[in-house]
Amino acid sequence: MVGAMWLEDIRATIYAMRQVGLHLIIATPLFENLSIIQSGSFNLVEINPQQEGFDYYPLPQFSNFREYLKMRAALRTALKLVIEQAIVIQADYGGHPVSMGQEAWDLAKGKKRIWNFDGADPFPRLELQVKQERNLFKKLGKYLWVKQFARFCRRAMQEADIVFAHNESVKLRFSDTWHDKCYLFHRTFVLDSTLISQEEWQARQQNLLNPAHPLRLVSAGRQIFIKATDHVLKAMAQARQRGALLELAIMGEGEHLPQFKQLTEQLNLTPYVQFHGQVPYGEPLFSVWAQCDVMVITNLTAEISRNVFLSMARGLPLVIYKNPGTDNLIEENQAGILVETGNVEALAEVFYQIAQQRQKLVEIGDHALQLAARYTLDACHRARAELAKSLC
Repeated sequence: MVGAMWLEDIRATIYAMRQVGLHLIIATPLFENLSIIQSGSFNLVEINPQQEGFDYYPLPQFSNFREYLKMRAALRTALKLVIEQAIVIQADYGGHPVSMGQEAWDLAKGKKRIWNFDGADPFPRLELQVKQERNLFKKLGKYLWVKQFARFCRRAMQEADIVFAHNESVKLRFSDTWHDKCYLFHRTFVLDSTLISQEEWQARQQNLLNPAHPLRLVSAGRQIFIKATDHVLKAMAQARQRGALLELAIMGEGEHLPQFKQLTEQLNLTPYVQFHGQVPYGEPLFSVWAQCDVMVITNLTAEISRNVFLSMARGLPLVIYKNPGTDNLIEENQAGILVETGNVEALAEVFYQIAQQRQKLVEIGDHALQLAARYTLDACHRARAELAKSLC
């Protein structure tokens, strides 16, 4: 099984690679039991790798450092087996608590190697975890591990034949290591079929411009503190106190969802906030979004939310905390409203203003829809496949 959104990503990869004569092998840990919340996906779907057109090699499962040490010998044996069959190896920082790419990198020496940074700059989140650790010995251990991992990523970039990055924060962080074989892409999951039609966009505009229509915000994703749903709730309460007609849809599950529900009650927002829980990716998700007006993204770390381009493609104007991975893109294309990260008062002011100035939302949504149409998943993977083929 795999997350439905990730399956679309895999299919786009396979299609692009076929066009240049390449075949995909995927090697990842295989979990016998994995909940939707743990997987980080909207929903899981069952797949047949052969029917999808790729070979799958399961790696030993581990989810903590003790299990990793126990499984490491078997993991390296399995990695060697799959690496031997490949011409080009693509590795990345994914894996908990140890990166799969870090394990595979030196084993793949002698092969053509691509180092890949996904949508997130992983280090702000890792540094936050160090900061939040209360045990001093564990804190020191985590601190040293993060430093070591940063050194490894810098080395991997220097040794790689090609580097893919999907977050400008990575380029800034490793600016001293960035070279002519490093390529920056936008993180997008937009398919041609994801884009709403002009008729649908015109219907959205009518809702946005109706002053009697409460502005319905949506916050979608894993409900944990670093996503700052509590900031959205507090800002909404402040804006409503000033007379703004606002409602909020909260989508997703997570370990801090109970605290967000409790805060909703404390702020007397219960009549105006709807919790949808986990909604499957695709039509079920987009059907809920169709009842909303503005996407709010308040990540506290430099991760590019999958909702950035998806909301643009679905005609949802974007209000987003500043993030080095997306700031330039949004600002240059006037495709959203940037808010100082962590500033609840500034977020409340934006909520109040957009509730009064609906025409601005229409202009933002129009620019965003055009931007999403330019940066599709297929276009990203075509470029990556051609670069990979150049190594063969």
